Amino acid sequence: MNFLDPLFQLKAIIALAVISAISLKFKLLDRDGVLASIPIGYVIITFGSLEYFVILLIFFSVSGAATKLRVKKLGANFLEKDWIRTWKNVLANGLAPALILLAGIAQNPSKLVIAAGYFGAVGTAFADTLATEIGLLYPRDPRLITSFKKVEKGTPGAVSPYGYLGGLAASASMCGLACAFKIGDPKILVAVFLASLVGMTIDSILGATIQAKYKCGICGKLTEKSRHCGQPASKVSGVKIINTHVVNLISTMIGATISVFIFTTLSYQTL
Repeated sequence: MNFLDPLFQLKAIIALAVISAISLKFKLLDRDGVLASIPIGYVIITFGSLEYFVILLIFFSVSGAATKLRVKKLGANFLEKDWIRTWKNVLANGLAPALILLAGIAQNPSKLVIAAGYFGAVGTAFADTLATEIGLLYPRDPRLITSFKKVEKGTPGAVSPYGYLGGLAASASMCGLACAFKIGDPKILVAVFLASLVGMTIDSILGATIQAKYKCGICGKLTEKSRHCGQPASKVSGVKIINTHVVNLISTMIGATISVFIFTTLSYQTL
């Protein structure tokens, strides 16, 4: 096992140190985000593979670049979200993939089942992130996924054609990465592509329904934050403990589950 190989452990530590330095240098993560990413990355490298870690790294890098481009075009204050990733972002998008690999060690399923779950989780996070960033560039008001009423950009659960194009691009990219790392089983590709899109859509539904939303008593703005304009805001809908990070975590787990379900169903039908 990699866990018992001293040379592999040294390589893992060096890789994590280099990536941490780069993340701080280019402000992809803040300090707490880097600290949170180290155990996540270690689990993925040790109990998965270096290739799995690279896949997650590509997701974070492309997502960070997309966020920076959006900030450059629209400004840092346009959307009330962290434009430098924090520990909450790391756990929301990285915890599910890490848990899948740990569960794989405990349950000992086939490598393709683990791959389906892993790619499904990362694909959901990737699709949702690019849908958000690219969707914000849509020139018109988006629509709430549950009612199709026009809402302000950045509203939890808002969707747009640009957003879904971003999600499609992310889902296709995950399939491309699967092929690049020689996990090109057609059943895996179908499962990951569909699960990423469904997971992204579920994220929007959860954002529109159970995610906590507040109204600022000072400016009257609807916000995801419990404090606004320096004062506590009043909750108007959703569940208090469910914020955007909790929604992301739930969605990645659902995306992983859907991917495994589709893959195993297709595998059973071809027997």
